[in-house]
Amino acid sequence: MKSYYQVLGVAETATEEEIKKVFRKIARDNHPDTHPGDAAAEARFKDASEAYETLSDPHKRRQYDEDRAKQQRGYQRKGQARSAPQNPFDFGVNFADMFSNIPTGKKPPKQEELDKQSKSNPLNVDEVFSRFMGFKPKGG
Repeated sequence: MKSYYQVLGVAETATEEEIKKVFRKIARDNHPDTHPGDAAAEARFKDASEAYETLSDPHKRRQYDEDRAKQQRGYQRKGQARSAPQNPFDFGVNFADMFSNIPTGKKPPKQEELDKQSKSNPLNVDEVFSRFMGFKPKGG
């Protein structure tokens, strides 16, 4: 996100009158009519016009300031996370937590039951073959 305050060279606490005065000077110094063919001057003029359009309107300026603050907080969080190795498949969502609150009608298992389930193999291969393949393995 562009810093409109930097584009105009004013402080974030600048008044509407200060913003207007600075914009008029930039516009006069970089207007495409006074600098035909100067792409840099035209770009400065367009950037200043865009900044002035936002910062001169109190509602737009308030929204812009809020968006900048949110973005800066987001960059701080992202910057901290960058120091750790990134998993490309880590979407920052714990799906187990997401679906854990869906009512199933069953009572939640006690911790002892969970421990037993995690220690034993919940999948009986013989049973799977007999159910889905229609035959029992030899020796079973």
